[in-house]
Amino acid sequence: MKKRLVIIVIAFCVSFVLLAVLSLFSIGRFVTYTEYSDKVDHTNKVIRDLYKVEVSLKDLDRSERGYLLTHDTSYLRHLNAAVDSLRPAIAELDVLLKQDPEQNHNIALLKSGVALRVNYGRQNIALVDSIHTTVLSEYYYEGRKTMLEAVQRLRQMHNVQNVLLNERFANQKVYQQLTTNTLRYLLIFFCLVTLVLFIIMVREFTARIRYQQELQAKVIDLRRSHNELQEIAYAASHDLQEPLRKIQVFSNMLLYRKDTEQAEKADELITRISSSAERMQSLITDLMSLTSLTNTDEDRKPVDLDVLIQELLADMNLKVREKGATITVQQMPVITGYAHQLSILFKALLDNSLKFCREGVPPVIAMTVEKTDGADLVEINPALAERQFWKITCTDNGIGFDNKFISKMFRIFQRLHAPQSDYEGKGIGLAICQRIMVNHEGYIIANGVPNEGAKFKLYFPVVG
Repeated sequence: MKKRLVIIVIAFCVSFVLLAVLSLFSIGRFVTYTEYSDKVDHTNKVIRDLYKVEVSLKDLDRSERGYLLTHDTSYLRHLNAAVDSLRPAIAELDVLLKQDPEQNHNIALLKSGVALRVNYGRQNIALVDSIHTTVLSEYYYEGRKTMLEAVQRLRQMHNVQNVLLNERFANQKVYQQLTTNTLRYLLIFFCLVTLVLFIIMVREFTARIRYQQELQAKVIDLRRSHNELQEIAYAASHDLQEPLRKIQVFSNMLLYRKDTEQAEKADELITRISSSAERMQSLITDLMSLTSLTNTDEDRKPVDLDVLIQELLADMNLKVREKGATITVQQMPVITGYAHQLSILFKALLDNSLKFCREGVPPVIAMTVEKTDGADLVEINPALAERQFWKITCTDNGIGFDNKFISKMFRIFQRLHAPQSDYEGKGIGLAICQRIMVNHEGYIIANGVPNEGAKFKLYFPVVG
């Protein structure tokens, strides 16, 4: 039990370390994926601002030419709007590309070119307004040339950003896939570890429950053994002393008898002494038979109850014919146990059914078997309700008994009939039966109806 607990603790620690390592690896992959996602967003913002600057430059050029051709002041409003949109776009580019030396140089050149283009545009418009002519001045051509250079610079910067965007987007996809796979494998590993640990814990819990049930069964067995010891002690102090007292009394009577008394009276006393001695010897033999059953050093072996009972019936054939009994036995199972003890058990049950039959009524004895649970045993141990048993029922039509005496039936030297009754016996047979059932981790239950018959149920645990 302790070894399994150590294994569980080690498995849990190893699983925890592996999960921690995988979790840290997953976090690292996710952080990298987030970094590349941010870089992709950053590059997209740069491309967007480059596009804004290019559009604003072209709007400035179109507005300037429109004003030169039409002298419509609405073109001046568009021109001023284009100039106003250039400033924040270039400023944002300056911030976004601050960490890129190459693009920083391009931004500086771009800002210079845009400033020149705006300046040429304003000088050109001022010149046109002062001389009132539609002839294109040198400022226009210089501005046009500066704008084309700026646009070319923007496209170069755009190409650089496109290459960078493709590279970063490819890395983002790689780390996205890697992060997804890592999380997937982490989840699978976590589920497997959780399942394995759950199975181990369930098995350990089941083993502990089974151990507790076995321990409870041992406690019940110990109580039975304790009760048997008390009964043996009572028998030694009461039942065995009764014939001893008779031997002493009759021996003293013989010792102090006068010679003139009749010799036949002495013979009667000697007969009584001999009878008491024989009775004490019989009781001691029965006690030895019971106590010998507590030693179960031999190994259990498969026992075919069908063969065993048929052999018993063959040995008891003469007694069965004398009683005119009818005995039916179902096909019995093979159980693991002690063949000699099982033979004693079933012989005692058959002897009881033949012995306690009603006068003038031929005994009818039936043995049946079925595989069932321990629902009938919950009063002994509630945990037995879930176990499987072979239930062998021995039923007869004899004199039966009152169920209020059931607790007395399985005690040593306890008889339900008076010693002077016509039914022989010393009251130890059922105590031996119960001890044999305990040795097989089984249970015996009795039920009876006066003048109708008795029923004994034997519960053998199903092994495997």
